[in-house]
Amino acid sequence: MKQYSSGSKSDGFVPYLYISPNKVYKLYRALELGIIDTFFNEYHLKYVSIQGVLHQRIRSINVESINLSQDPFLNNSDETGLIITEEE
Repeated sequence: MKQYSSGSKSDGFVPYLYISPNKVYKLYRALELGIIDTFFNEYHLKYVSIQGVLHQRIRSINVESINLSQDPFLNNSDETGLIITEEE
């Protein structure tokens, strides 16, 4: 979530998908005003997989559905972030 128009009547947050430093896409849902759409709030700072329509020219995605994904950096670990390996 990125702040939009701070201090104005349009002040709010807009969702973005960060894939890499050079691949950032604005997320929106058809027929919803992005600033007041709270649909994306529960996914803030989480790993997700998105299904939707990519508009490369305007660098945005019309989101149809979102699913939480496993953190790729915590693969095979417990909730503390420690890597667990099995001894042979």
